[in-house]
Amino acid sequence: MTSKSKPSHITRESLQSWRVATLARERDGSNTSIASEDQLLASRRAMIPDDTDCRDLWVFGYGSLIYNPIIAHEQRLIARIHGYHRRFCLWTQIGRGSPECPGLVLSLDRGGSCVGVGFKLQPDTAIAELDLLWRREMMTLAYNARWLRLHTDDGIKRGLAFVANPQRPAYAPPMPFEDLITTVATAIGFNGPCHDYLFDTVAGMKECGIRDHSMEKLANAVSQRLASAE
Repeated sequence: MTSKSKPSHITRESLQSWRVATLARERDGSNTSIASEDQLLASRRAMIPDDTDCRDLWVFGYGSLIYNPIIAHEQRLIARIHGYHRRFCLWTQIGRGSPECPGLVLSLDRGGSCVGVGFKLQPDTAIAELDLLWRREMMTLAYNARWLRLHTDDGIKRGLAFVANPQRPAYAPPMPFEDLITTVATAIGFNGPCHDYLFDTVAGMKECGIRDHSMEKLANAVSQRLASAE
C-alpha cells in the first residue's frame, strides 16, 4: 500500500493561523458551509464550557488523529468504543476532494464498535487544544461532538469523539464497495489525495497494534486500483 504522492498533513501552525479555513473557503463547493470563528467557539463552549474541569479530559481518535494528533497530550491509550464503527461516511469537497470530484473522510457511524486511540489532554492547556481541535474537525459542522465511554487497559475513560451527523448534506450512506474504491482512489483536495488519508490511517493503526479488516481490505483494493492505472 504505497502512494507516489507526497502527503500533506494539517499542522498546528496551519490551524492556528486559520490557513486551513482560508484554503477551505477558496475551495468551498455549493453544498459546503465553512464555519466562522464565532460559530466554532460557540459550538465548543456548548459542549465544553470554558470553566470545565479538565483534569481527566480525553479525546478519542479513530482516523487522522491516530497518525497526526497535533493536540498536546500527556497520555495515550488504545481504546474501544461501543455503539459506533469507523466508516468513510462523510463527503468532502475541500481537504481530500473537490467540488468536481468529492472525496470521503472517516467518521463514526451508528452500530458496532471501534478501536482507536484515547488522548488525555494536559489540564492547563486543554481548552486551547480543544479550540484547535474544533478548527480541524468542525470546520464544516458535519460532525456531532459526543461524550463516549472509552474502554482501555487502564479502565473506562470519558472521552470526546466526533461522530457523523446523518442530517447534514455531507453524510454518505453506505455505497457499493467498487464505488468506494473509485472515490478514494481518485479524489484529491488541498490537503492531498484521499487515498493518502486512507493509507496513512491504516499505517498509523498498525503502528499502534490496531487491526481493522475493513480498512485494510479497502486499502489493498485502492492500492491495486492505483497500480493498475499506472
